[in-house]
Amino acid sequence: MFSDTYLNRDSFIHRLDPRIKLFFLLFFSIFFFLPLILLKYYGVVLLIFLTGIISIGFKEIVKPLKMISPILILIILLTPPFYPDGEAYLILFNYPLVTDKGLYQAFFLIGRFSGLTLLFYLFLRTVKMEDFALSLRFFKLPYTATLVISLTFRYLPYAASIYENTTDAHKMRLTNYSEPVSKWNFPARFKKLLSILTSVLIQSVKSIPNLAMVLETRGIGRNSKPGKMKKMAGIKKLSRQLIFSFFVLSVIICYIFV
Repeated sequence: MFSDTYLNRDSFIHRLDPRIKLFFLLFFSIFFFLPLILLKYYGVVLLIFLTGIISIGFKEIVKPLKMISPILILIILLTPPFYPDGEAYLILFNYPLVTDKGLYQAFFLIGRFSGLTLLFYLFLRTVKMEDFALSLRFFKLPYTATLVISLTFRYLPYAASIYENTTDAHKMRLTNYSEPVSKWNFPARFKKLLSILTSVLIQSVKSIPNLAMVLETRGIGRNSKPGKMKKMAGIKKLSRQLIFSFFVLSVIICYIFV
């Protein structure tokens, strides 16, 4: 019932140990909240983007940017008016609508949001969910928390697939909701969306027994500890990957502080 986000490829990112990738995920997530200049933000965004092109391909790494493009447009339109200080580029009714500080904050938020989106998308496309759960357990995260996190990452694409399948099913039916609606006809679009969401809700409720069985087989509600069907490689076998990761980490840290 759950969709997997892993994309089977043979790139160096795919071959990298998931524990190392999880560490870099946390490291870069912290990086995007540091008070750095705008150029360093976009430098790391470009690095993640190029890494995505090499590992999963250009078409795949562009998909999350297309999905969040409406949010990015809203950020660039709505953020500058809230920062009237600085040199004004556009004034409306004696109010500085666009200033240099407002544009800086807008591109600051765009860089942070785009970087985090690309980072998590690249991580999920190059790590299997079972390896992700084992990596969390390796870092001593409680089993229940590990299971909740892994199920969340699995359930989100599953919910998205339900919505897409329901939309396709409504298009195939000869009803009023299957006919094309003008993008400016907001009441009709709302009714159409409401019918789709109702079907999605019904399908989600029907999947609750399956989810309960999955949780029970994973050890939730039992006193005995769950077994492990798969073991990860020892640290000694990852010497080359650790040396490479330490080198990359050193370069990024120098890039941050120099």
